[in-house]
Amino acid sequence: MAVKRFLVILISIALLITPVIAVLAAAGSVKGVYSHTFTAELADKYDLLYKTESPKIVVVGGSSVCFGLDSALLEQETGRKAVDFGLYATLGTKVMLDLSRRAIRSGDTVVIAPELDSQTLSTYFNQGAVLEALDGRYDMLRDIGSDNLGEVAGGFLTYVSKASSLKRQGIAPDPSGIYNRSSFNEYGDISYPRETNVMTLGYDANRPVDLSPDIVSDDFITVLNDYIDYCTSKGADVWFSFCPINKSGLKEGTTDDSIYAFFSYLTEKLHCRVISDINDYILPQELFYDTNFHLNDTGVRLRTQLLSRDILRAEGNNRAVAIDTPATPADTTPEPTPIRNDSDGTYIYKPFGKGLAVIGTTDAAKTMTEAEIPREFSGTPVYAILANAFSGCTSLREVTIHDNITFIENDAFAIPTLQKLFIDANDAEQIEAGDTIFGSNLTAVICLPDAESFESFVTGYWWSEYSGRMTILK
Repeated sequence: MAVKRFLVILISIALLITPVIAVLAAAGSVKGVYSHTFTAELADKYDLLYKTESPKIVVVGGSSVCFGLDSALLEQETGRKAVDFGLYATLGTKVMLDLSRRAIRSGDTVVIAPELDSQTLSTYFNQGAVLEALDGRYDMLRDIGSDNLGEVAGGFLTYVSKASSLKRQGIAPDPSGIYNRSSFNEYGDISYPRETNVMTLGYDANRPVDLSPDIVSDDFITVLNDYIDYCTSKGADVWFSFCPINKSGLKEGTTDDSIYAFFSYLTEKLHCRVISDINDYILPQELFYDTNFHLNDTGVRLRTQLLSRDILRAEGNNRAVAIDTPATPADTTPEPTPIRNDSDGTYIYKPFGKGLAVIGTTDAAKTMTEAEIPREFSGTPVYAILANAFSGCTSLREVTIHDNITFIENDAFAIPTLQKLFIDANDAEQIEAGDTIFGSNLTAVICLPDAESFESFVTGYWWSEYSGRMTILK
């Protein structure tokens, strides 16, 4: 009986661990699927951080850091090695704090500068994005916060399933353009050339910058202060600075008083000194690139000048910064193009930037089951689809857009009956999309023409959150 009981226990244990072993084996087989993506740079940043000797300057945040810092210039001004430890807001600010924590030592200077957004100023943690970023580097899990390890474990099977599906299809996302791992230099800064503002309006209208205390969660303040206290206990200086902010992208109604109230709230709540004047970091749209927080090449130089000055002043050094103030690029504010008519029988348009936006449909078109957005109307390009453009189209099942579209507003496809959105385009970078373009429709599928297009959109900056909806047309 004892032998039988032992065999039962042994078989039970085997049954319990076999699925775990299978999942781990599957995880090993998909290593490298995401190695060319933007988030895969996380491992390089992690390795650089831990091998850089102290004293060093570490700038922690999201993508506004890597899109807004010239670490080589920062080193020249401060005389210390600089580490750009900012990557992608979709990972969550907390994961960057956790991963960097153990690397902070006596003599280091830590500058915390996350994007000013309700997601980045919370304890948001995206386990799927983190697992894709790790891409097999599970040694980094030792520095993930213990409170998030359960989420990582819970998302592991989904991650393996998704990566295995890509591998079976022979797809290893290798985005073209700036959102590729190859866009980073040895400091972790984006080195991809970006001369001008490429946003359709000069700012991201889907994500206005709300500078109010309401965007900062109490839990985040607690986590951030714990990180500050820990780093300080190790003998490091910890300061808070501001990310670049597109002045044109400020939420309507923002005033000098409301900006000051936000600034005062942070100075009151944080356990570290706020070394920067927020107004210095509210910059003209001509200095930005593709979001309200991402700078172009000229903007990077100016922001690095500002941050270098603030760090030196915080250290009691009031000497002038050697980085010259760059000339602001030409005004990128688009001139609206007037139209002669407001309808071609299907759509209703309004001026938008240098072209037109679809804002609605005619009554005669409300019964259509399929719709295709034209490339132009009366010789004027159609660039955008705005919120509720298909309101009242109660039978619409399929919508097709082409690569002329550069901006899709939140709720543009808030159509309960919509089943498929066909995107006839190969470059996800060229189409700014909000994070709720489908409204409450949770089932509509995004259909892409081929593997090249799929690779671009499934890891695209504005589109990766819709990756679970994407499929390739057969």
